[in-house]
Amino acid sequence: METMRGAVLVEPYKIEIQDFPKPQVDDDTVIVHVEGIGICGSNLHWWTGGGPATRLMEFPMPGAGGHEFSGVVSEVGSRVTRVKVGDRVTVDQFESRSCGDCVYCSTGLFTQCANIGQLGLEGFVEYLKFTERGLYKIPEEIETHIASLVQPYACSVSAVRRAGLLGGETVVVLGAGVLGLCAAAAAKVLGAEKVILTAKYDSQKEMAAKFGADVVVSSGSDKLVEEIIEECPAGGADVVIETVGGHAPTLAQGLEIVRPAGKLVVLGLWDELVKVDSWLAILKDVTMMFVLNHGVIGHKADYELCLEWMASRKVPAQDLVTHVMPLDELEEAFRVASDKSSGAVKVIIRP
Repeated sequence: METMRGAVLVEPYKIEIQDFPKPQVDDDTVIVHVEGIGICGSNLHWWTGGGPATRLMEFPMPGAGGHEFSGVVSEVGSRVTRVKVGDRVTVDQFESRSCGDCVYCSTGLFTQCANIGQLGLEGFVEYLKFTERGLYKIPEEIETHIASLVQPYACSVSAVRRAGLLGGETVVVLGAGVLGLCAAAAAKVLGAEKVILTAKYDSQKEMAAKFGADVVVSSGSDKLVEEIIEECPAGGADVVIETVGGHAPTLAQGLEIVRPAGKLVVLGLWDELVKVDSWLAILKDVTMMFVLNHGVIGHKADYELCLEWMASRKVPAQDLVTHVMPLDELEEAFRVASDKSSGAVKVIIRP
């Protein structure tokens, strides 16, 4: 039996690299030799072992929860037609595992597929097995391992697209990690007149202009809400995009910042239940959306749009990669990714 190496999150703060059976191709599937796996904020929730995130996983976690993939097709089944051996691809794992037939798949919302399947071990491993659906070829302008960050990037792009920008809006993005910076850039590309971004670390502030921010406000300001509202022509933002979560008060801040009849789009994940001021939300007639997924909107997949924008550098998401580390150093990579004061923005693992 052929084997591959992969990670196991044994318990909070402890990762082991072990041998696993290498996935075997069949008629309708593809084997991808993984070249890049991004460390996501959700991985860090599991890494610490606290909060609601633990409801989704149990220790030990084979694969350690990795889900941002890119690589090279190494084997294809006899009925596969869309990709061939040697193709460089980034993977929408939800689309690839979806049934393609249910009401959610028919509207492009693959994350909510009623019959979603599992094709084998996923995570921080050397090889992955998928159907050919959800495999997107990487343009030559983008390095293979870098394309793994299309997954979080697509979450931000999908959120901004669902906010329904028509052009000329003032958009406030709370948080300047990968999700926040990509959301700011997507808002600008999709027609926002003014983008205001909050950032905590110097490394984030330095990237802000490149990612479409017209104004950067320190997230540590005692008068954060007031400073942002002063920058909004309508006395509040048309759209607020929250990307922080954790223990931050950003949901309440977003409700204060958004203008009456505006939209608050939430991507952040909190480590505890968060109260919502329903009176404020209702009296301001705020539309709230909780969006941290991707799929197809209209005739365009979020992944497809992200790759186009990266290749053209309309949204230079590749510049967010600050650290590339090997699988053997995954435990240290998690430490680096969790310490934003280190200058880490995006950490990618190369198995």
